[in-house]
Amino acid sequence: MIEITRFQETVTITAGSSAATTSTRFSFQHMAGGGVLIGNTGGATQITWHAAEDQEATPRVIYSDGAAVTTSVTVGAMPVPDACFAFPYVVPVISGGTTCSLVITLKG
Repeated sequence: MIEITRFQETVTITAGSSAATTSTRFSFQHMAGGGVLIGNTGGATQITWHAAEDQEATPRVIYSDGAAVTTSVTVGAMPVPDACFAFPYVVPVISGGTTCSLVITLKG
């Protein structure tokens, strides 16, 4: 029997800025899905998802059905939005707090 091996990667992002150009990005190139784990909101209220074509490019807001793709910040686990799958680099920009820590789990 042939067994397909999947791999997993974890990226920790601490909100230090609410600007897309200075927020941490993660590579989504070879991934099939992902999740966001939040243990403490640190006053943050929302993630606005941005994308970039490479590690150096300026991130741009991801839109779906004419609206920016956002996730409400709460303690718990949530999926990375489906609209992010099309982009090689994804940048979660956190609003409302600069001490929120996200653990991004990626599965390929």
